[in-house]
Amino acid sequence: MADLFYPLKPGHIGADVCRLQRFLLAQGFAIPGGTDGNLGPATSAAIAAFQREHGLPESGAFGQDDARRAVGLGYENTCFQGASHAAYPPAPKHLKRPDHQASDAMFGTFEFRLAKSDTARYQLEIEEDWLADNICQTSIPQLIGMVDRQFAKPRGRKDGKITCHRLAAPRLQALFAAWETAGLMDRVIYFTGCFNARLKRRETELVRSNLSNHSWGGAFDINSQENWIGQAPAAMGQRGCLFELVHIANEEGFFWGGHFDRVDGMHFEIAEL
Repeated sequence: MADLFYPLKPGHIGADVCRLQRFLLAQGFAIPGGTDGNLGPATSAAIAAFQREHGLPESGAFGQDDARRAVGLGYENTCFQGASHAAYPPAPKHLKRPDHQASDAMFGTFEFRLAKSDTARYQLEIEEDWLADNICQTSIPQLIGMVDRQFAKPRGRKDGKITCHRLAAPRLQALFAAWETAGLMDRVIYFTGCFNARLKRRETELVRSNLSNHSWGGAFDINSQENWIGQAPAAMGQRGCLFELVHIANEEGFFWGGHFDRVDGMHFEIAEL
């Protein structure tokens, strides 16, 4: 069965773009910015040059026909096999979404207040002693070189370190290792953050039940633009689809935001340690 490649278009940012850039550079096409993971004008021009050389329509985007031609030249990137309409992952029977009480029980309680510098009125300040005792940096080998979209600028390449709760660290390491073992790490096209002291989106009342689980450092987001909160997550065959990762995440004790009442397909959070 033929591999199905989704198109890579101008404006796309991620590890899949890095893989395309490495291929184009190896084929001798110049990209002044190198493998920055950003499909900007330089990469689009290199794609057009590749298309021109191989008699393909020049578009500046890298589509299925381009990928099929490139595979014979050693191109490897995220692709899917079989139908593009695979079923939505079922909700786990053995896990439930952790509320603030469950997160307190797993990770400990802390005092918080609205951040003085925050004009959006959802970022929080957490007591320093709790932060010092519980929040740490941990290495995730599978994220080394991963594009980081936690902040709009810069879109740097991750060194493999993320900020999380110390008790969450081994669970996060185990999850990414399990995804790698299953051959699915290419489904993660960029990382969007873990620890982030804030209220849930749309919430403004400063009460504990409105805390995002990011505030405990036990939740993380990936492929956010393709799986934005309140929107249908990317389906099988589409860029950013995470469906194949969900069952493994459940087995590792993580609950997927695609099973929230208000869907949040970018989001995974620890439901049990």
